[in-house]
Amino acid sequence: MKKCPIPLPAVILFITLNFCLFFWLSCAHDIIDYESVDEIVYSQHVQPIFKANCLSSGCHNSRDRANGLDLTSWESLIRGSDFGAVIISGHGEHSHLVEHLEGKREPRMPLNRKPLLEEQIEFIARWIEEGARNDAGQRPYENINKKIYVSNQGDDLISVISLEHHLVTRLLPVGDSPALDVPHNLFVDAQKRFLYVSLIGSGEIWKFDTASDAFVGKAPAGNASANVVVNPDGSKAYVTNWDITNPNGRAVQVIDTAALTKIQQINVGLAPHGISFSRDGKLIYVTNYLSDSVSILNAADNTEIARVLLAPDVNPVRSSKYQPLQVALTPDDRFAYVTCFASNEVRVIDTAAKNVVAAVPVGKAPFLLEVTPDGQFVYVANQQSDNMSVIRVANNQVVATIESPSFANPHGIAFTSDGRYAYVTNENLSGDYNPHHPTEHGGKTGNVMVIDTKTFQVVKTIEVEVDPTGIAVVER
Repeated sequence: MKKCPIPLPAVILFITLNFCLFFWLSCAHDIIDYESVDEIVYSQHVQPIFKANCLSSGCHNSRDRANGLDLTSWESLIRGSDFGAVIISGHGEHSHLVEHLEGKREPRMPLNRKPLLEEQIEFIARWIEEGARNDAGQRPYENINKKIYVSNQGDDLISVISLEHHLVTRLLPVGDSPALDVPHNLFVDAQKRFLYVSLIGSGEIWKFDTASDAFVGKAPAGNASANVVVNPDGSKAYVTNWDITNPNGRAVQVIDTAALTKIQQINVGLAPHGISFSRDGKLIYVTNYLSDSVSILNAADNTEIARVLLAPDVNPVRSSKYQPLQVALTPDDRFAYVTCFASNEVRVIDTAAKNVVAAVPVGKAPFLLEVTPDGQFVYVANQQSDNMSVIRVANNQVVATIESPSFANPHGIAFTSDGRYAYVTNENLSGDYNPHHPTEHGGKTGNVMVIDTKTFQVVKTIEVEVDPTGIAVVER
């Protein structure tokens, strides 16, 4: 009997269906049930997502493409992009990579391609939350011993920056009240063992271990605890209460750093803000913001032994013509430099004579200041001029005014131990700096500027979180 030929369209359909079935079966092993993965292995679970969606188009397959972000390996990923870190170990919600994948940041990634599946984005975020580890189980920049700590007032976080790589590597949560606790200032003890942060909103200090960044404990520190310093042997912390709402507020709290308990209160001038130990550890200098004076305390018995008025016309009890905010001493303890927020100047106190010997005009609303480790210069953050004045100690003259588009309400200053670099926090609350990564709520993140002290040039801008103020450098 003659066989009937199979119509050509049916043959094509049969071949096509079989090919699709074969292709689906051959690729079935690449389909991952992300929820069932107990232990994430980067090369097996995360890298394939990047390979299929971010490398095939040629966007992120080298350091020379797409804003410097290279996704070809774990090592290249943690190096970040031209704009800094794209992942922060332990913090998926603050990692810019995730925010771009979710579409919370523009442009959404992958660029001009279909977005990743929701379960893929959640899986990448989970990997970051669990440490963003490589195949060997290592976290990015684990056990680094050279760090920059930055307190971010606007979201109760401390940014931990690698001094070597200039990348944000960790975020440390600070505060536990429903409202913002407002971490204001930072201080590392002389032994480089502990980091202390003053919480001006909740009136506490928090203590962290600088080796592990682990939280150690906290202590009550009075209303509006603004600045904290620790005595040379590390046994006591002194905290100013910058309570400008209290017409009679004048307290400095003394905290036992081991027990984390208050042991004494010292009364000084009104609204004390800045505080600094003399380099020999014998005296403590406190700026009285609403008394226009500097109190000098004896560290041996915590008594006020002198009060220096910033000008002859100052009312010794209540005056706000100058509004001193911070004080810093030269390495030989010979001079104390004081920022005067209201008069746009730095006043210089001869510590032996206990009187003002110079008034140096600087920018508008000088906030914090710091003396270089070699004692030759004083760097002053001019908050409303968006620049920095550099004063030569030898003649008390401004020898440089550092300017940059990255300046935006500069606040705090810290130096490397060799004095080669200065690091400056910029609040950016009313500044013109437009960060590459705005906040989820539409605000502006701040930054840390890196200044080469040999050239007075800004060499790097590191974006951090909201409203950075305090800063401390640790080199263990």
